[in-house]
Amino acid sequence: MRRSVSSTQSERDLQPVGQAAASKTLAGTVLASMRSDILELRLIPGSKLPFESLRERYDAGFSPLRESLSRLVVEGLVIGEDQRGFRVAPLTVEDFIDLTTLRREIEVMAITRSVERGGDSWEADLVRAFHHMLLASSPVRRGYPAEWARRHKAFHEALVAACGSPRLLLLRRQLFDHFMRYQRVAPRHVWKNSIRDTEHKKIVDAALSRNADKAAALIRAHIRILDEIVDGVKAYQSKTS
Repeated sequence: MRRSVSSTQSERDLQPVGQAAASKTLAGTVLASMRSDILELRLIPGSKLPFESLRERYDAGFSPLRESLSRLVVEGLVIGEDQRGFRVAPLTVEDFIDLTTLRREIEVMAITRSVERGGDSWEADLVRAFHHMLLASSPVRRGYPAEWARRHKAFHEALVAACGSPRLLLLRRQLFDHFMRYQRVAPRHVWKNSIRDTEHKKIVDAALSRNADKAAALIRAHIRILDEIVDGVKAYQSKTS
């Protein structure tokens, strides 16, 4: 009889743990979906995020939605307004210029450290990521090249993976995501030029030859303020205002 009572008590003790784990999983799913919708412009920059609309969209309750929105505020993808709820961070020319300038410096720091510290496994992962990106470099006919964009992101992450600083990598990843949100409003020929350029190959060659200065110079030139994206932001603002 004692064994039965103990078993029942154990089951009761485990229930809150299971519920907490399920809640954490749901919150993570909602966060990932909401972040993806913002980065891919399915949630319009500058638009309000009313809870009722979010509940229907993500089939989630108040707690996971609130937690996700709070996380996205920290990431700079959502803006919290006192007594007025939340809205998607807007796209502005001023922010694009500031973002690109900062991202350039962070990428230079990260790739310099990575080239100096990377070992054989880092080299192998970098070559694999570069080749994987090339396999998605087919001509762009219509729409945003989503598969290439995912592989392009993985390639840039492989470049800096050996930098040895988790905080630097986190900041770099956030800045990259913000930058790619702007890339989505660029004219199609900007995407085509990005896919067909030879800059990535030059960066890989410099990294594999362990020339940190050259790799840094190439990445600095690679990340630049394009007038076409500035014009794309202005056009997008006019269309959505």
